Amino acid sequence: MTRPLLLLATRNPGKIAELRGLLAAWPWEVVGIDEAGFREPLEEPGPGYLESALAKASTVCAATGLAALADDSGIEVDALGGWPGPMSARWMGEEASDVDRLHGLIREVDRRTPDDRRVRYVCVAVLARPGAEALIGRGECLGTLVDPRGTNGFGYDPAFLSLDLGVRFGEAPEADKARVSHRARAIARLAESGVFAQPPI
Repeated sequence: MTRPLLLLATRNPGKIAELRGLLAAWPWEVVGIDEAGFREPLEEPGPGYLESALAKASTVCAATGLAALADDSGIEVDALGGWPGPMSARWMGEEASDVDRLHGLIREVDRRTPDDRRVRYVCVAVLARPGAEALIGRGECLGTLVDPRGTNGFGYDPAFLSLDLGVRFGEAPEADKARVSHRARAIARLAESGVFAQPPI
């Protein structure tokens, strides 16, 4: 029996790998948009996580007629009012790399709030389906911003010391991170609806 297709509305290879792992238990064939031949840009209008995730998922679903999953996520520094938040991937400009942003954030925290390094990861995931209302899941996890170490994960993971695990996400085995991460928790909230256990509408 052919498994239903679920398109991942992202071109971030780290997200694709992580989402495939998180969705492996369900009977969907999980495919990236480039694999599916979708070439259009994905807009992230903001201002919040939900608006950007909804725009990406809805755009891919409408263009392909297939179920599409998108997320928007970020790291929030408590002492800076949640900055950079939804701008986590863009606050240094489009040309900056993950490493640039990671070290840039550490410098900003060292300069502005060196005595309070509490952070949280936040993720909002949206599943858009043809002819059905979009489903939304939100997840977050708490941590401390520390000197980077480890090569696992992506983005700010090497400097995110997880309160759940007691180690940096950059050092944590994939299976451990998948139990507690903000993205895992957002997907788990979507899964509570039973949608991943069923074929698309």
